[in-house]
Amino acid sequence: MKKNHRRRAAALPLVLWCIAFIAGLVVLLAGSVSSWMESETRAEKKFIARQMALSGIAIGQNPLVKPGDPLLGKGSRGTSGYEVKISNESAKINPNFWIQNNNRSIFIRLFTSWGADIGTTDAAIDSLIDWIDGDDFLSLKGAERGEYERAGKRGYPANRPLKHIREMEAVMNLSSLLSAKDGWQNAFTIWYSGKISIQHATESSLTALAEFTPMQCQSFLEMRAGLDGIDGTDDDQKLSSLEDVAAFLGLGSRQRAALLEFFDTSGDLRCIESTGWCGGVAHKITVVSGTDPHSQMMSWEEK
Repeated sequence: MKKNHRRRAAALPLVLWCIAFIAGLVVLLAGSVSSWMESETRAEKKFIARQMALSGIAIGQNPLVKPGDPLLGKGSRGTSGYEVKISNESAKINPNFWIQNNNRSIFIRLFTSWGADIGTTDAAIDSLIDWIDGDDFLSLKGAERGEYERAGKRGYPANRPLKHIREMEAVMNLSSLLSAKDGWQNAFTIWYSGKISIQHATESSLTALAEFTPMQCQSFLEMRAGLDGIDGTDDDQKLSSLEDVAAFLGLGSRQRAALLEFFDTSGDLRCIESTGWCGGVAHKITVVSGTDPHSQMMSWEEK
């Protein structure tokens, strides 16, 4: 009897250990299954969000669809849907175009309007010149291969035009200036080459580059947008003469000179930003293309 009792006593811890092990295994499997299901659910939501974004792109590419159209938004963020924003690349600065045309003043006005001092501004511009030009001649405050190598950045500068505005973040003496400015990407493009279109110019570019006063800006934007107050629609005031704009606003000689230097009446290149979502998961697609439905698509980015 004592022997059997000892056996039963010895078996009890083993049974308890087995129960604990099985319980732990169940918890582990439950966690793994839950994690797998969550991953599968998120992947499904991501797929649906992308489909929503694609739907928005298809609508935004229709030349008959204008900013403010109800078709540019569908659903709610709590469920599924999309939101489309239409802007114009001709409202932005192409660094390649202005550097290759030896125009520093547009960058001086822009960077100083951001609060940069003239020394920082000159170094940023010179370094941008050294990045874009095809030679190894060092600008006064710029950076060529030696400066990058001493900073531990081999293989720079590119010595060619920018292929994407994100390259600007790698330009010595310019990167720190950009990082201090939220939304700096909205000021630049590489897809449109030419002076800024006065038909699509933003308030920030008009004040920074042509030094419009707040009242002049408001008057101009209201006039340009037409009765519906929305830029990019059919009732917009078509601007064919910068001199007429200067006269309408009563610009001074300095403002007029800047308007003629940095702006033009031509330029039209549509940028469509479509964000789709599903159950809190979002997917954004940005497309740059001409306004003609048969025009070639210039850029497609997803994130």
